[in-house]
Amino acid sequence: MLEQFGIRPIINAVGYATRVSGSCPHPEVIAAMSAASAQYFEIDDLLTAASTLIARCTGAEAGVVTCGAGAALTLAAAACLAGNRPEIMDQLPDVSACARNEIIFPVPGPFDYDHAIRLSGAKLVLIDYRAADALRQIERAITSRTAAIGFVWLRVDERPDITALTELAHQHGLPLIVDAACALPPMENLISFSQCGADLVAYSGGKHLGGPQASGILCGRADLIRSAWVQMVDMDVREGTWSLQHWIAAGWLSRPPRHGIGRSMKVSKESIVGVMAALQRYATRDHAAEHENWQAAIEKIYRGICEVPELHVTRLAQGMNGQPYPNLQIESGSAALGLSVRDLLLALRNRSQKIILAEDEQSPDRAFLYAQCLQPGDAEEIISGIRQVVSSHRDRIVQ
Repeated sequence: MLEQFGIRPIINAVGYATRVSGSCPHPEVIAAMSAASAQYFEIDDLLTAASTLIARCTGAEAGVVTCGAGAALTLAAAACLAGNRPEIMDQLPDVSACARNEIIFPVPGPFDYDHAIRLSGAKLVLIDYRAADALRQIERAITSRTAAIGFVWLRVDERPDITALTELAHQHGLPLIVDAACALPPMENLISFSQCGADLVAYSGGKHLGGPQASGILCGRADLIRSAWVQMVDMDVREGTWSLQHWIAAGWLSRPPRHGIGRSMKVSKESIVGVMAALQRYATRDHAAEHENWQAAIEKIYRGICEVPELHVTRLAQGMNGQPYPNLQIESGSAALGLSVRDLLLALRNRSQKIILAEDEQSPDRAFLYAQCLQPGDAEEIISGIRQVVSSHRDRIVQ
């Protein structure tokens, strides 16, 4: 069917990045999504079931499925701003009525997703979290306007220490929001942030977790999850017959809010069920075997291109951030032969079946090749494609 639209799949040597469409869900996940797509549900029933499962798998009090980790961060910030006050929910991103409308957040780096937090209307107070005195700077930045503290997990040696940061936040009565979109693997990170006391944690559903690509999870404190929940779902409801009327009856909420800031981030029944299926099987997957398969593909590709003088290829055991992703670092080889990595990247993209490599954020003459998303036969095609590019380059040099 895709061919009739002129669409051809690529060879994804980048990994789980959104621009190359994330992961390919397991057939069990696809089957669950297909079953959900053929029936009707009240979305709050699905989200209730999902919350129970998320809590069990993450160690958090509750959880909600979102349409991506970015949406989870916006909803997390909105929950910290509005709490259980529908009058504030109705106004966001206008924060003029919020006594607390600031969120302390790390200075954006190469992978900055601060826009998702700012979308809530919160004002960011930026701190260099990698500074030696980061905790002291963060504490000095806390004022009566502070609504939350943010933490972005990008590296295995992320700073400051999250346990110490959680303790600092709680000493001041503030929630800690963790952006853990790319924290998996290792599998332990699915529970480690909640164990450390983080109040809200955002995960991507469409990366290593293996759910649908445009999905995410927000887990954490039950009251904050409720706030995120009602700011996302369809609020064309009536008090007294609302499916979440029990939250009003219990005194947590005074009335249903209007359509909230997350209304444009609504999540489908297929995505909710798909995330649940992926989450349920995550703990039973053979992660060691997955790693062995990645390693075998990397070794095969390395042997196929390591002796090409136009390129300098290095085997690495970990990704740039220290995660356990075996990969290849590719740099230009002999300067006299003149093949730059940028020319290699462009040539591979211009093939009838594109081969996409991961580009280095700091150097245009360095790329990385990851194996997490390679399909059967892709390793051989990558070897062939790179050798063809090198051969064409040699021909041009000779001419």
